[in-house]
Amino acid sequence: MRRVMVWWGGAVLLLLIAGLWVLDRLGDLELPDADITHHQLETGGVRLAGTLVLPRGRPDAPVAIIVHGDGPQDRWSGAGYLPLVNALTERGIGVFSWDKPGVGESGGDWLDQSMEDRAASAVAVFRYLSTAVGIAPERLGYLGFSQAGWVVPQAAGQVEPAFTVLIGVAVNLRLQGLYYTTRRREREGVPRGEISAQAQANLTESDAVFAAGGSAAVPEGMSPERAAFVRRIYGADAAADIGAMRGPLLAIWGAEDLNVDPEPNAARYRMLVPDATVQVVPRATHSLLDAGRYNYQLVEQWPLSAQVAFALSGREAYAPGVLDRITDWIGAQVTPGGR
Repeated sequence: MRRVMVWWGGAVLLLLIAGLWVLDRLGDLELPDADITHHQLETGGVRLAGTLVLPRGRPDAPVAIIVHGDGPQDRWSGAGYLPLVNALTERGIGVFSWDKPGVGESGGDWLDQSMEDRAASAVAVFRYLSTAVGIAPERLGYLGFSQAGWVVPQAAGQVEPAFTVLIGVAVNLRLQGLYYTTRRREREGVPRGEISAQAQANLTESDAVFAAGGSAAVPEGMSPERAAFVRRIYGADAAADIGAMRGPLLAIWGAEDLNVDPEPNAARYRMLVPDATVQVVPRATHSLLDAGRYNYQLVEQWPLSAQVAFALSGREAYAPGVLDRITDWIGAQVTPGGR
């Protein structure tokens, strides 16, 4: 009987520990216990609504301004950013993020924007946080994902961020599209000998539709608004803007990125910004998640098992050590001797 009681006691303890672990991980999908304020600002005739999260009792904390990738994203990307936000605030780093135009509480329509418009918004947010909220410019920086690679370099040439972190970005949009299609064809099981020809044919078709002067028919299923947006950004190449960026830069890619070719883009960044910290992280995806479970080109492609795993894992869904790399690097830029 005594052994049975000890066994049951141990089982209950294990269940309790497991329950507390699950609750802790699920907490990563909620805003942290922090000083949270909501803000609105006008830029380019559009109202932007966002949220500032500061570590509690740390009004002097550095603040990372999140700049979204493609698509109709709200300020927390449907809670996808929250594990990262929790990790940052626990390390004494604040975050500001806003709903893209036409999403959540922001006015306008993100599909009406160009890369220049998006950069102007990023600059306006930087200046708003500095002048209206009172955060010192030397504590403000950018944290941009994917399409932000054509946005943040423009913004960082107009203001001087204390730090810039770019994740999974490309230099040239057309080449990024070629790589994306190549990897998609691989995932679809197209024979290896046919993949290159199919990807090149897709690029030729895209040029006929979206390049300057293109007049071919818009692909079936694409809205006129989306087609106009793609035409507006199709020629994007960030090389000149990257070379003119101000402030320290961390550019980081996942080695298993299916959307952006990591090594060639990392090499371009090393050439364009010799003083930058440029890293390619093993076992990491486009968003720096663990490639073993989350390596898909679109979140919409995640199976239910990956969705559940992400919810239960929180920040542990990221590739090993990657969040420490980011938080340590940001901290080094805003402490004495870090710049």
